[in-house]
Amino acid sequence: MTALYPFLLAAARVLYQAWHNPGYYTVADLLVVLAAVLGGVGVVYAAAALLRPRGAGARWPAFVAFLAVMWLFGFPIAAGWVPRSVHRPGQIALAAACLAASVLALVWLRRRPRALATVSTFLTLTGALLVLRFGAAVALDRMHASRLVERSALARTLARPIPGPEAPPSPARDVYLIVLDEYANAEVLRDMLDFDNRPFLDSLRALGFVVPSVRSNYMHTMLSLPSLLNAAHLAPLETELGPAEKDPTLPNELLADNRVARFLEARGYRYVFFPSYWWISTRDSPIADSVVHVWDGVGLDRELGGTEFRRTLREASLLDAVHRDAPYDGDFVRRTLEGVARLPSIRAPVFAFAHVLSPHSPYAFDRRCRTPARYMVGRKLRDQYLDQLQCLNRMVLATVTRLIRDSDVQPIILLQGDHGSAVRGFRWDHRLADISPLEARERFGAFGAYYLPGGGARAFGDSVTVVNVLGNVLRHYFGAALPKEPDEQYLSVEDAPFDFRRVEPAWLAGQVGEAHDSLAATSESP
Repeated sequence: MTALYPFLLAAARVLYQAWHNPGYYTVADLLVVLAAVLGGVGVVYAAAALLRPRGAGARWPAFVAFLAVMWLFGFPIAAGWVPRSVHRPGQIALAAACLAASVLALVWLRRRPRALATVSTFLTLTGALLVLRFGAAVALDRMHASRLVERSALARTLARPIPGPEAPPSPARDVYLIVLDEYANAEVLRDMLDFDNRPFLDSLRALGFVVPSVRSNYMHTMLSLPSLLNAAHLAPLETELGPAEKDPTLPNELLADNRVARFLEARGYRYVFFPSYWWISTRDSPIADSVVHVWDGVGLDRELGGTEFRRTLREASLLDAVHRDAPYDGDFVRRTLEGVARLPSIRAPVFAFAHVLSPHSPYAFDRRCRTPARYMVGRKLRDQYLDQLQCLNRMVLATVTRLIRDSDVQPIILLQGDHGSAVRGFRWDHRLADISPLEARERFGAFGAYYLPGGGARAFGDSVTVVNVLGNVLRHYFGAALPKEPDEQYLSVEDAPFDFRRVEPAWLAGQVGEAHDSLAATSESP
């Protein structure tokens, strides 16, 4: 039994990650990650057993595997305490010291079986207690999240069908919803990021798109998308979940089983869902008629970044030094938009929803749609964001051009940002009081451009908020009896996403003269 401690400690690290991020993993994904990590430990253990030096006891391979676990997960923590500089001499010196300490420990314990037995017993008990502690916490979190969904009055309300004519309209137009994550509107790009997006917008207008003034109602994707797909506010979640809750399971359920898709499916539409690469809320859809997987087969490198849980765990390990997500993120975005462009070949009316994780980080493109080198990650967030946005513009323009050209009946195309950018520092705000009016205006300034044949632009007018976008479509084109939602906006921070504060227009208009201040020289960690 005392040979199990490297496996127990590795499992405890994975379970801790799950406990620390409730709702940001599925049980299936947790089991896959556990199996992969424990399999890796097993490989090291087997190799150490085969190569065990003469005189080393039976417990020696387990200690070698333990050191491997410590290097994998422990060294990045220790390295984070060392100040960084260009060539990272502190981290190099720390690595040399840790390597020397590992070798000395192996040599010293090799000929001291009684000491190694004591160490093994202690580490086995520690690992078992940690696995029990974090495993129980994970199980309780899952039970708690399940109860929240079952008891939700908002979920029951949104489960009711939207009233409207049963027959689909004639002509039956395909509806394409392409969400471009963190795409800011023209005002934010111009006034806060000093970027002119008019060439792209003018190209859309030339195709027949309307580009009204658009604002998001929420500051987080986990709230903005379910409000968009349900054409309903999520403010009641503060009462149902409490301001201290962080688990996104309930809004994720509302997004997965959204009432707009159900309304269109009931009228003969085929719901085609394009999942995001790694974000849990849009990784799958239980109600979709088709879930489009843009990659064939399984690739180990792709699987390392296939979920947010895996990315977070990998980034906290030594694997992050040898793995890059950018090539796969970029390829996934490109393949998704190309897949959407092929949908007019489907004869049944289609409702397609694609969540494109761009121009949101990770930054997979430069402005010419090339995958940037790893050293470019240290550049300012603004420059990386704008480079990726310019590449995305090209790909989106190609996609919508094909949709319009290849459709027998003019489709409805909705290009929608879930919220604006966060270059001015919103992502580092931990309290509502930390959010400045400038940060709020940047975050609420969501992009929106809509192809609305048959007079649909009248339903939108000069301005719209995200919560009403699909409601406008259903009312105008399908005769849905769906009241318009108030254009209210709610502040909240990532540490407390359901602790809402309704925005006062006078507060949001504050700091007007500061929009052209120098941008914060923030950059993502390499």
